[in-house]
Amino acid sequence: MLNRISSFHHYQSVANDMMKQQVKIQDNQEQLASGKRVLTAGDDPVASIYIQNFKQQNTQIDQYLDSINLSRNRQAREEIALDNAEQLVDSAKRTSLAMINGAMSNDDREAHKQELKGIFDSFMNLVNSKDESGNYLFSGTRTDSQPFFRNNNGEVTYAGDSYHRKSEIAPALDVITSDPGDKVFMNIDNPFGDYDPEYDLEEGSSLLLSSATNSNNTDNSAYEVEFDIDSNGATTYELFQNGTSVDSGLYDSQAGVSFGTLSFSIEGNVKAGDSIDLSRQENFSVFEAFKHAMDMSEKAPDDASATAELHKVTEQLASVFKHLNQSRSEVGIRLQTMDRQEETHQDFKIELNRSLGTIEDLDYSKAVIQLNENMLALQAAQQAFSKTQSLSLFNYM
Repeated sequence: MLNRISSFHHYQSVANDMMKQQVKIQDNQEQLASGKRVLTAGDDPVASIYIQNFKQQNTQIDQYLDSINLSRNRQAREEIALDNAEQLVDSAKRTSLAMINGAMSNDDREAHKQELKGIFDSFMNLVNSKDESGNYLFSGTRTDSQPFFRNNNGEVTYAGDSYHRKSEIAPALDVITSDPGDKVFMNIDNPFGDYDPEYDLEEGSSLLLSSATNSNNTDNSAYEVEFDIDSNGATTYELFQNGTSVDSGLYDSQAGVSFGTLSFSIEGNVKAGDSIDLSRQENFSVFEAFKHAMDMSEKAPDDASATAELHKVTEQLASVFKHLNQSRSEVGIRLQTMDRQEETHQDFKIELNRSLGTIEDLDYSKAVIQLNENMLALQAAQQAFSKTQSLSLFNYM
């Protein structure tokens, strides 16, 4: 009875050794096929934790890189749109300048008006353009809503919001991916300061407002200044505030006029009876400038007031051009930020994969040696198992 138990345990021990060697060989073959030293947590529990952390960081970096690519595409599309907008505004400015020519006929003015209308139509299509995903570029966060609408009178309203879309391209680093249309096209600094001039000039006058500022932000009074020529040929002025005369005197071309917190200066040839209305306006929209230019194109070429208004439009369009150029520069800075962050992610990804490789990758020469050793051990176990199977008491009788 004792001999039978001993033989069974010897048989089972040899069989277990053979199975263990088969498992080791299978593990060696899987490692050689995959090129990885650690295939399961059981291969190296400590290394497995590091490998999992590295892979999670790698996945997060890939997500940031995808976000950068999407953001870059949006910003590149906006940059193209702003560049085209600059060109259209410059064309409108040159057309407006051409209409200032007093020798131009009414037919010439009409031709320029049609040219302006075509430019404005193209501009409206541009400001309502979409990105590659079908989202409106300049509607803020209301990407599915058309931002700008034009009524039958040529007046344009904004239907988007005033917020930026943003995208996370790194931990604690968001980049703007769109600009709201009101910021880009409607909140443009007034080139004359704080007031919008409206001219009522006599024939032959070339009076223009140089600047008009008011340091008192709460002063919303309507001002009007009337000019005259005295018996000595000097220019005089009378200033009205909300229809009431508040100041008068000789006009000093060097100092301009100052009344309380209001200051303004003029240029050009003044005629007796010229006047300028000053209404508070610190910002204007490009759409107002377009509409005003087309309205003035209907006036007679020798209309001094219309000519002065066209001068105003050209100054406004010049300001629009600078404003759009600044907006495009901001887009360029964002694109540079994304490029730098992408390089940082790529460099970190390389270092991450290098560190991951030192822990996870297989040493092929060592693995082949282990495979050969395990195969020899398996052969020995198989031979031992074969002899164990053939053991019998008859061999000793």
